[in-house]
Amino acid sequence: MVRMLSKPKLKSSEVEVQFPTLLMTRKYQEVDALNAALGELVTKLEKEAKNVADETTNIGGFHSDSKLMNRPEPEILMLREMIGVAVKEYIDRYFKDNCAEPPKDLKIRMWGWGINMREGDGNSQHVHPDAKISGVYYPVIPSGQLGGSKAKPGGAIMFSDPRPRAHMNPVQNQITEIVVPPEPGMMILFPSYYEHAVIPFRGPGVRTCIAFNAHF
Repeated sequence: MVRMLSKPKLKSSEVEVQFPTLLMTRKYQEVDALNAALGELVTKLEKEAKNVADETTNIGGFHSDSKLMNRPEPEILMLREMIGVAVKEYIDRYFKDNCAEPPKDLKIRMWGWGINMREGDGNSQHVHPDAKISGVYYPVIPSGQLGGSKAKPGGAIMFSDPRPRAHMNPVQNQITEIVVPPEPGMMILFPSYYEHAVIPFRGPGVRTCIAFNAHF
């Protein structure tokens, strides 16, 4: 006896994103004076303070110590306020996407450092294991040709897929890196486990950024 089979009918189909990696990009306007002051401050530190670049993942360039956020200059106080607002907004969304329920009684500790890069300088792939959230603010970015390729322009920050098993057997043309070209007045926040690097640029000028961490 041949059993007659009816064609199955689709009851439902859902697609969801699991274990998301949250990247926040903020762009500020009317920050020319702030950006100029931050650029001047980091350049001043480059002349006066110890360069700890050799102790970091920096390839060349100047890297200040991690006490930049403790300085009394008004531009640092303003930047601290901007970062504080951004971190609060970021963690609210981060907890919503990643936690069964939000942690309570948070005590957020922040620190940061200034970096100057010139032609040929960059940053090798790394993470920030001593923090929960990391980020960077860009006050000064050279204009014009920065070298690199269209897909990986010079001076851009590049993020690598944080799922190690996704690299085990990749699909053809699978995206494993995301590149974000910086611009003056841009701030980026991301999980501290999100591996990132800076593509060396070719051309004149100084690329100044303020990197920061938040732990709680």
